[in-house]
Amino acid sequence: MTVFKTFFKVLKNYKISLIIYLSISIGVTAMLAGMSGGSDDKYSTTSHGLVVIDNDDSEISRELVAFLDEVNVIKKGDYTDEQIAQLMYYTKISNYLIIPEGFGDAFEAGNIDASSMIDSTKDAGSRMGYLVEAEIESYLNLYANYMRGGYDAAEAAGLAKTALMDHSSVEMVGDGKEEVSSIFIIFQCLPYGILTMLFSAVLPVILRFNTEIINKRTNISSTSNTRIQFSLAAAVSIVAVVVFTMLMVVGSTMSKEAFTDRWFLIFIDLIVFCITVIMMIVALSNFRIKIDFAAGLTNIISLSFCFLGGIFVPLEFLGGGAKTIGQFLPTYWYSEALLKIKDGKGLADIANCLLIQLLFGVMVMAIGLAVGKYNVKKAE
Repeated sequence: MTVFKTFFKVLKNYKISLIIYLSISIGVTAMLAGMSGGSDDKYSTTSHGLVVIDNDDSEISRELVAFLDEVNVIKKGDYTDEQIAQLMYYTKISNYLIIPEGFGDAFEAGNIDASSMIDSTKDAGSRMGYLVEAEIESYLNLYANYMRGGYDAAEAAGLAKTALMDHSSVEMVGDGKEEVSSIFIIFQCLPYGILTMLFSAVLPVILRFNTEIINKRTNISSTSNTRIQFSLAAAVSIVAVVVFTMLMVVGSTMSKEAFTDRWFLIFIDLIVFCITVIMMIVALSNFRIKIDFAAGLTNIISLSFCFLGGIFVPLEFLGGGAKTIGQFLPTYWYSEALLKIKDGKGLADIANCLLIQLLFGVMVMAIGLAVGKYNVKKAE
């Protein structure tokens, strides 16, 4: 019990760094949660700036302008051609639209090319202008279909707008991005918290127990070496459980998801990663690392592992060389397992990713223990 209590007494000296890394982890997680939760459920298309001149001023044209104003940002006011060019050059607007006189009459008469009557000036080198034109064409086609179905202009406009809002998330976004559930975005960054918090809290404490003075005192004490190692293992396990639990609570709270099938798979993935980190710390503690270097080592390992392992940069964006190096790191296989869970895979599908993480930890720990044993024999 003496070793166990001493461990936590020494740990108090590192509570500030522990709090700092916890705050960083929570801050990053909160930021990602806000980014993932900020999408509009009503309409997911990107809003564009527009200047619209309605020379027709019919019921049809007014409904069209109202629709465009709801899904985009129409800039009010009178603009010269030079001002329009500047707004478009600086991407303040994507289109300069002129609705001509007679547009509403042509539309009500069943002119299927009514949308082509609208004069749309856009930057030919940008896709944004084409997206707005696609919005207009989709809206007018639905509008016409509802009017042919017997609805009056106002009712048809409302139904067309509602239909586009309900289906806007299908592929009107036009940016090719897949909407990712917040649980995957948030739990993607938690390995950084585990790495930094465990390394900053556990590694320097174990290094203090391995100093020459402590070793001499241990050798002459009545406590056996096995009991000392068991006490240290128990203390480290408690710290790991506390850190893991805190981050799981933070991640689950931010993502607003817990105890689902995929949550349990992510839970397993993260706990395997946590065990791997503990084995890494055990390995490093057998090297003769100076205690003052522990903080620097924490940053070096955590940042390199996270950048090369798909934590900060998604795996699909890693270059060939970086991905090759990353495959030798546990963070890479944590991220790989997370991608498989996102694709709906089960435990059997991510088992190889979990085993590779553990294998990395076992190999590193075996090397560390061998080095430690060599150092002990050399000291004798």
